[in-house]
Amino acid sequence: MATFQAVFYLIAIVLLVLAALPRATRRTRGIGLALLAAAFALTAFAAPTIEAGF
Repeated sequence: MATFQAVFYLIAIVLLVLAALPRATRRTRGIGLALLAAAFALTAFAAPTIEAGF
């Protein structure tokens, strides 16, 4: 369980760092990566609740 949460938090951190990097091609890509990172962080945060349901 803790490993699941740790992996998802690490993925969220990496995605947030990538979203913060300046990119010259498209400006909306950072927003998409940030939203994906938020989804991973929320899934990791809700992992105990999800685990209790199964």
